Formats: sequence, structure tokens, C-alpha cells
Amino acid sequence: MDKLTFMREFFKHWRTVGSITPSSKWLVRKMLKPLDFRRANVVVELGPGLGCVTKALLKRMKPTARLIVLEMNEDFCQKLRMIKDSRLIVYHQSALELKQYLGNEQADYVVSGIPLALLSTKDKSRLLSLVRNGLAPDGRFIQFQYSLESYQDLKSTFKAVNLGFTVLNIPPAFVYSCLKQ
Repeated sequence: MDKLTFMREFFKHWRTVGSITPSSKWLVRKMLKPLDFRRANVVVELGPGLGCVTKALLKRMKPTARLIVLEMNEDFCQKLRMIKDSRLIVYHQSALELKQYLGNEQADYVVSGIPLALLSTKDKSRLLSLVRNGLAPDGRFIQFQYSLESYQDLKSTFKAVNLGFTVLNIPPAFVYSCLKQ
């Protein structure tokens, strides 16, 4: 049923959903590999969709950590709110409002499935800057994409960018792990 929901939302809102299917378990594993859950106190997820990464994050996070998610799709937010976990905070909001929801805090990790290639140049630049500024000094930004289109943007924003890839996803995906400092 979740796959049908996802597909329906893709056809209604393809510019913000970005994929016809949810992320595979292999993509989720690759995305979470760079996270050190022992030190993660604040994790942010941008564009969580139906929550396949969200659920995996919550399984690994320590009991005192918090997961802040920003999702623009109201149907997806309703599904996310059905996840009963006190560490999860769901906002029906654009990732471009990240600063408002972090306040003075800094995230240890920001994980994102936002389709950067579909953002305007201005919005992409603003989003990457917001993410970088919202990270703790030793924080990481983990982003998956279906192309290398944003690689140079990430390299110019973050100190180091490691690139991974998985064919075990529809479509196959690149995973960027970006270090703030």
C-alpha cells in the first residue's frame, strides 16, 4: 500500500517527490553507514517521504536523541505521524525553513532525499548553505540523488564529499556523504 501511495504522490507532485518508488533497503543502509549513532543527539531528515529512512534512523538512534523531519507533502506527513516514537518530530514544512526548526541547535547529521536537481539554482544554493550552517562543526550531510548533477555544488559547499553508489535501488542512486569541516 505504501508503494501505491508513493506512486500516486509522485504523479501528483513529481517536482517535490522526485521518485516513483520509496528508497530500497540497500539505499537506506548505504545512507546510514556514515552515521555514528553513539554520538548523534540531533538528527534532521529532509524530504523523508513515507519514512523508510526515518524508521531505520529511529531503530538505530539512542533513546535520548531527537529526529526532526521536514516534509512538504501533507499525505506523507500524515503517514509519518503514525510512527509512534517520542524522539520523532514531524513538521509539514519546506527544508528551506530548516533554520526556523533548528533554532540555536546544530544537527549532528542531516539526511536528505530532496531531489536537488529539480530545485532552482537559487533554492539549491540556499538549501545547501542552510544545511551547512545547521550542522555541528563535525557534522555530516548525507544526500542521495539519481545523478551527479549536484556533485560540484556539494564539493564547493562542504569540506569533503565522499561519493557512494548503489544499483540496488529503483532507479540506482548516488549517496553523498559531506563533512562540514
